[in-house]
Amino acid sequence: ADRLAALARGGGGAERAAWAAAATALARPDPELTYAWRAELYALATERGLLEIAGVLAAPPPARAYQPPRDRADPRLAHLTLGHKKAAARAQRDPDLLARLAAEGEPAVVRELLRNPRLTEDLVIRLAARRPIRPGTLRCLLEARRWRTRPAVALAIAQNPFVETAVAVELLPSLAAADLAELSRDGAVHPFVRAVAARLASARAAPREAARRAEPLRPGLGRGGGAAPLPRGVVSGASPVAGDGPAERVPERGDPRRGEHEDGDEHDDGEIGHGFFGREPRRRR
Repeated sequence: ADRLAALARGGGGAERAAWAAAATALARPDPELTYAWRAELYALATERGLLEIAGVLAAPPPARAYQPPRDRADPRLAHLTLGHKKAAARAQRDPDLLARLAAEGEPAVVRELLRNPRLTEDLVIRLAARRPIRPGTLRCLLEARRWRTRPAVALAIAQNPFVETAVAVELLPSLAAADLAELSRDGAVHPFVRAVAARLASARAAPREAARRAEPLRPGLGRGGGAAPLPRGVVSGASPVAGDGPAERVPERGDPRRGEHEDGDEHDDGEIGHGFFGREPRRRR
């Protein structure tokens, strides 16, 4: 369970691919993964607070229940049988017809539509974000390897309140930390999905923050290689490090080398001085 959780919380490409394979195996019925083994893994994940594992094995229902809309059927599709729709979705080139088939959202048709090489990511994102939508249609998107690996598609699926929470949790590890943080604050998302997203985002941010704090300070540089502030009076470019020669210091106010009187006014050597900025030059007495 801990190893699976580590894969889910990792941000690398290899970890995400391994998690996708593991989550697919956990979420699909498999004779090799017996019910007793899955029940034991669920109990262990629940005991240790590994929500990302428990959510794949036994997740709550969607945030919103799907109810078929009462809109009239699309006049261009009303006369087509299910078989005709599937054939059109698989091979049709007309983008308007593809969009109509996607909007209808029949899972059997969408499954064929996702195999169409002329389908665009924009249309898939619009399909994933459609509300209301059948949970089975969103599961078709998860099962389409070509599209579930697209970050924008995965985010649109996870943000949909009609998605099965198990589907959303399975997709969360493939999202970037910023998307996870955004998802954890989305009130339309199921609370369980938000909790898992928040935990994954925190786990992704922890190693980066620890590495930033552990990075040593170098002379003349701040953390991360940025320039550190120079001590007061040290001229930029002069080295304050011992062994590199004495650092040149800027004369303080009132220092004769700066050409000032003790009262802070500069000597007038016949130059314009501050007169250029609107101040009248001092006259000799």
